[in-house]
Amino acid sequence: MRYSLFYRIRAKTWAATEMVNILVSSKKIDRGIVAEIESQLVSERRLANLRLHFVEVSPQKDYDFAEFFYHVKQGILKYHSGVGDVIHSVIMKNNGITDILTFDEKDDFRQIPDLTVLHPKDIKLP
Repeated sequence: MRYSLFYRIRAKTWAATEMVNILVSSKKIDRGIVAEIESQLVSERRLANLRLHFVEVSPQKDYDFAEFFYHVKQGILKYHSGVGDVIHSVIMKNNGITDILTFDEKDDFRQIPDLTVLHPKDIKLP
């Protein structure tokens, strides 16, 4: 089960790293502000007043590192999406999650079947 613990930490770290990369590189937000956001996200599992829940790579206890990367490889070959997007989609599928809110302007997620892709600009709040 050593892999399982490593895996959970890596999945959470991957999501935070993806967010930091997008905020700094694409959205041009100051690195200091992004560091504060990332710290709050990882330490408190919050973004402002929004409470976040990180899912495990799979709720299935015997799902291992090799099986996960086999599924990632299959996704990359089948959907021709980016590695990060396929990693997210495999974790989502394993946990029965079908909706993703993303700032990603590319259509990588849209190439993966059974996902509902939402962009913040498409969401209307009351």
